[in-house]
Amino acid sequence: MKDSIPASPVTDFGRAIAPISPETFFSEYFEKRHLVIRREDRDYYRDLLSLADIDQVLTNVMLSTEEVQMVNVGQPVPVADYAQASGWIDPARVAQQFDQGATIILPALHRMLPRLTAYCRALETVFSCDLQTNIYFTPAEAQGFKTHYDSHDVIVLQCHGSKLWRIYESPLELPLRSQAFKPEGFTPGAVIDEFVLNAGDLLYCPRGVVHDARATDEMSLHITTGLLTPRWVDLVVEAVSQLALTDPAFRRAVPPGFANDGFDRDAARQTFRALLSRAADGIDADAVLDGFAAEFRDRRVPVLPGQFLQHVASDGVAPGTRVAVRPHLISAIVVQGDEVVLSVYGTDISFPAHAEGALRAAIKGPGFVVGELDCDLDADGQAVLARRLVREGVLYQPV
Repeated sequence: MKDSIPASPVTDFGRAIAPISPETFFSEYFEKRHLVIRREDRDYYRDLLSLADIDQVLTNVMLSTEEVQMVNVGQPVPVADYAQASGWIDPARVAQQFDQGATIILPALHRMLPRLTAYCRALETVFSCDLQTNIYFTPAEAQGFKTHYDSHDVIVLQCHGSKLWRIYESPLELPLRSQAFKPEGFTPGAVIDEFVLNAGDLLYCPRGVVHDARATDEMSLHITTGLLTPRWVDLVVEAVSQLALTDPAFRRAVPPGFANDGFDRDAARQTFRALLSRAADGIDADAVLDGFAAEFRDRRVPVLPGQFLQHVASDGVAPGTRVAVRPHLISAIVVQGDEVVLSVYGTDISFPAHAEGALRAAIKGPGFVVGELDCDLDADGQAVLARRLVREGVLYQPV
């Protein structure tokens, strides 16, 4: 059976940012400063996205107006200028707008291109967050958006052509989503960095960093991945909200008349400080983190290349069969009474508690031969476990 798991040299985060290591990235750059990785390899990201992929999608796939946007120097191109009244885009008119300087934006193209899907899944595993992916295809000498900042971190992979980027002094460090950029009255600060991003290069730009980009004398194609990371304030607010469900002190009313001029706030201040101290003592940090982790796992849509054929062939899983763990799996194992539960893809998969060791060993590494796991289950028991995990999309049989 043919192995349909996508393979690419850059569907792993470590390879995508090489030669910078993930450890260096998180210690020196993440949420601190922008990073530019230059390479002398214009084909480095070609496996992820190429001009041929864009042409294929735009001209052979029926795309709705929700799947294509166009913008020209910060101004959205009216949908009627590149789409039919039926709501489907017109490839010929898209090309005409492109010729007039409009940038083509393809949001969430990773849902259509398997290797791009694999790259995004790898980032989800590393960052434990949802992603927002946009593909920008810009004509030569054109600019899509004016100077601005984003309220989420972005990783830019230049796939074709080049763009001139400018980084400016930034007025707001790590803005919240509620502090999104507003162009009215905005004046950028001084330019602090200027560089050309060529095909094969990478840019990491923390949220709040003011920037702009313009294609050079060749058309430009790049992938922008937005990291929709949860913030500490999200966890703190959720923790206090959960605490209020069991502690009536947080449910009591703010003192009547607090909005009136001259209201004596001394008692209110003391109560406020006391509640903060009470929250610090009463919050279970692990429980809050567990809740956010579980919600993230539950939101994660299963992407299981070849699963139908894998399921059909699962009856053949027996001692001696080699199986592998699905790439970029995010899961949790919890013992509940006489059962051990694997939570993955928003589903709870239960096994007898005595299978805990085998289950942990099965999903720990890249793969194993059934019957050779270092665990308490015999070969036949391992085969039963492996067949179930193949049918659930956790394991697969490689070539």
